[in-house]
Amino acid sequence: MTFRIKIILIFLFSTIHIFSQNRRADKEIDKLNCKKNNTLNPEELLKVFPYGISEKVILVSYQNHIPGIIGEELQKQLDKFAGQKIDSAELSQFKEIKILETSEIVKIADIIYNYGYKSKPTIYEATKCYFPQNAILFIDKEGKLFSFIELCFGCSRFRTNIDKINLGDECSQKYDMIKEFFKDNNILYGTIENAL
Repeated sequence: MTFRIKIILIFLFSTIHIFSQNRRADKEIDKLNCKKNNTLNPEELLKVFPYGISEKVILVSYQNHIPGIIGEELQKQLDKFAGQKIDSAELSQFKEIKILETSEIVKIADIIYNYGYKSKPTIYEATKCYFPQNAILFIDKEGKLFSFIELCFGCSRFRTNIDKINLGDECSQKYDMIKEFFKDNNILYGTIENAL
């Protein structure tokens, strides 16, 4: 076998190997995509914690009032409000608010609980930034903020004050779906208007 043929064969085998690795990587990444996996109906979604014990569910955006790290002020406000009665004075601290109707609560709960990974992933996405500008507030029958989901759409991360609350499977498009829900409800700061 000539040297030239050996080089061509090495090149072909290398190309096939790289192509095969890329296909495996593409398959693994595809597993992270969102798919409607669960079939909780509206009545069941409205019973899931924290929606089932909420008197009100409110979407908010928050813009810093003083110069500083974006999102840090929102985190302090939510921690301060947790367990406290929330009235118009507290709500006026937020840039935008939207009290959800029952049908809208079903829509956000559907996104969170009925959408998950296309198939069980073996890799996960990771980000380091955290500059939250939006949140979902859960108000109980006494008018107190008993829980919240604080959201950073820029880096697809969240924080809450109760470990029991989560966003279900954090499949690749879930934060985009939640962001679209915020936009559909006229919460534009942190979704369209980017403070960063």
